[in-house]
Amino acid sequence: MQDSSIKEQIGKGRIITHRGLEPAMPNAPSESSYEAFRGQLARGFGGIEFDPNPTRDGIIVMHDANLKRPTEGRDERSVADLMIEEVLRIPLVNGRIPTFDEVMDLIRNSVSTVSALHLKARFQTPETLERIMAALRKYTDMFDKFIVFDVKPETVRTLKARFPAIRLAPSVAHPHDIARYNEVVGGTLWSVEEALALRAEGLIDGVWGDEWDKTGENGTSKLLYTPDFFKKMHDAGLFVALVTPELHGTSPGLYGGESHPDAKDVPTLMARIREIKAAGADYFCTDYPEQVALL
Repeated sequence: MQDSSIKEQIGKGRIITHRGLEPAMPNAPSESSYEAFRGQLARGFGGIEFDPNPTRDGIIVMHDANLKRPTEGRDERSVADLMIEEVLRIPLVNGRIPTFDEVMDLIRNSVSTVSALHLKARFQTPETLERIMAALRKYTDMFDKFIVFDVKPETVRTLKARFPAIRLAPSVAHPHDIARYNEVVGGTLWSVEEALALRAEGLIDGVWGDEWDKTGENGTSKLLYTPDFFKKMHDAGLFVALVTPELHGTSPGLYGGESHPDAKDVPTLMARIREIKAAGADYFCTDYPEQVALL
């Protein structure tokens, strides 16, 4: 990242929208809806972050394992028990659930170059990963338009062996956060050293930064998003995409109630994102895409 970029706005091309969420937009489309993804890609953001979720006969895009939260309690069935045809008939508050193919087609027809496919730990079993790779096979011509993140080491090797051109970005966290949360997220958090080791093998293309909070061991404080962190990644030829501090608050079930102090209000959040920009981040996954693009 050149020094001159610090003085420039982040810009839409470096923004990854988070699951279609946009709390600052009045009457925004529902989370992970076709309408939300279509609108955000049409507005020229760098990409969307989305969650493939296998059904009985295909793959949809939705964060949760069941329908309870997206339908506000009206339907509690598990996604894995449904057929795609059934899912497409389920209305959200403002929009509908899309299929994986629909979302990939939206990306194909957009200016996106950094959409982020979140491969959740529970789908990195050999059987389910094989299903996801079969779905990805149709999109080998657009591997330059998205990245796959949150991948485990064994998944990295499997994906790169099958698709050498696919861009992979493991989730990198502070050692204290790895110790606290890696079991909760299914073992997908990597240390800086682990990421650099796989980069040396030519197996990853970037990293997905995940700064959970500022709490260190024994009441100390710590940060992941520092100039030293970004320099280490860039010196190794890796890009750095990251979650901004508010994202864990809109990711239910991940952790035990703690939250990032820099997400306590929007002004504090924007001030912290300015610091992260100046430190050298490349791409920002956020719930506030329009506001962050102007920083």
